[in-house]
Amino acid sequence: MVRVASLFAVLSVLSAPALAQNDRGGTRALGYAPATEAPAPAWEARFGLGAANPGGRESGLVNVGGELLTPRIASLNDRLANAFVPRFHLGSSLNVNGTQYAYAGATWTFDVSQSVFLEASLGAAVNNGKTGFVVPENRLNVGCNAGARSAAALGFRLSDRWSLIATLEHFSTTGCSDNPVVNAGNPRGPSNFGARLGYTF
Repeated sequence: MVRVASLFAVLSVLSAPALAQNDRGGTRALGYAPATEAPAPAWEARFGLGAANPGGRESGLVNVGGELLTPRIASLNDRLANAFVPRFHLGSSLNVNGTQYAYAGATWTFDVSQSVFLEASLGAAVNNGKTGFVVPENRLNVGCNAGARSAAALGFRLSDRWSLIATLEHFSTTGCSDNPVVNAGNPRGPSNFGARLGYTF
């Protein structure tokens, strides 16, 4: 009898890890996955397509955008306070037949929920757009080739790694030179609408 009890005890100890593993699998299958820690700050790459300046010059053209974002410089426990801690970005907005620009700046992200977030971005940009008195009818007069880029976005987290972000971005002509040649023809920077797929790594 003692031998049977000892054998039962040994088998119980050896089978405990397997039973625990099976229990975790069953729990996860029922939708009660154990809580996990918040993901560590990470880099993010984004790539997408959009419509170039709808309703104005250069409209109807496809815009290609790409962006790289750094981790937050610090991570706070309070969600609202954390929204004021920026990430830095470097990106480009490319249009084969229209204005193209590269930009760098800061991005602020506010988590509305675990899956939904809002963003605002601001930074400096340079472009290869048209300026001056003579500008083709199908091209924007951007006023100057250096300025500011601002953006607003609504994002949806598809998983821990992937996000889908709807974006509105604008190249601002504010601060262009007062030279009448540069500012001839009511200069206006492009505003692009689109969506990007983000991957966190």
